[in-house]
Amino acid sequence: MSTLRIVTLTVFLTLALSAVAFAERPEVSADRQAFDVATMRYLLDGHVTVRFPERTITADHAQVNLVTMEVWAQDHIRLVEGDILFIGKTLYVKGSERTAYLSGGADFTRSALAIRSDEATFNWDTKIADFTGNVRLTREDTEEKCAHVRYNVVTGEILLTE
Repeated sequence: MSTLRIVTLTVFLTLALSAVAFAERPEVSADRQAFDVATMRYLLDGHVTVRFPERTITADHAQVNLVTMEVWAQDHIRLVEGDILFIGKTLYVKGSERTAYLSGGADFTRSALAIRSDEATFNWDTKIADFTGNVRLTREDTEEKCAHVRYNVVTGEILLTE
């Protein structure tokens, strides 16, 4: 029986590591880090950096699942992709949806534009950001309060305000 368990565990780990090898695997660094083989999850604390090929997440604390490419991060969140910068309190990245979810407050700034809200989502395939909950949209010197703002971060176009 124990030989069967060892073979099963070896096959499972080989398949899991193969899946990880072909995924958009991030580089991770932190003051303190551990890796849980059972869940294929990094546990990171203190000056956390999770670097994907096209975007970087920094935070005080994070967990990264290498199989599902999910990231959970808390406190002093910064999500950077090129000149795109989101700042927030809590972040969840769902790799399969290629979407980041910020909650507990989200700030986005770019030249003469600032958007602040309770929550935001950003899909890096479509480059569309949605801001909801107490949204404050500031363009040049004008501030507008909205329930929802949809913004294309590539074209700089505001697609929706309500």
